[in-house]
Amino acid sequence: MKKKRQKTSAGSFPDYRLHRGLKAVPQKEWQVLCGDKNHWRVGFYSPPQGSARAVKMLEKHTCVELFMLLSGNITLILDDGKKEYEVKLEPMKPVMVRDWHCGYGPQGPFTGAAIVVERDRFSTIYKER
Repeated sequence: MKKKRQKTSAGSFPDYRLHRGLKAVPQKEWQVLCGDKNHWRVGFYSPPQGSARAVKMLEKHTCVELFMLLSGNITLILDDGKKEYEVKLEPMKPVMVRDWHCGYGPQGPFTGAAIVVERDRFSTIYKER
């Protein structure tokens, strides 16, 4: 099984203006919006995969992440090291994730959007399913 590691460093978010709306890019899988250096960063997640079968890679971070569904539908595929299982995100019900994970939009690519909050400094490992 192939694995790849990526490090995320503090301050890994774009400049933003206080008290102004942040612009989101449509049909983008992961878009970091803002953060607080050495603490946290926030982004939008919208899976390009439309089915569990289309998900080829899972990722795992050295920190937990909070996912909260904003619109549409997203199902997370999680792997706890023993088995894979799925969690359907529900609007306004945050889910904390630590295991291997990736999501898909059961109604098609980019049909769901979630807000994700994570630390500002961590490592990510990717593995093939």
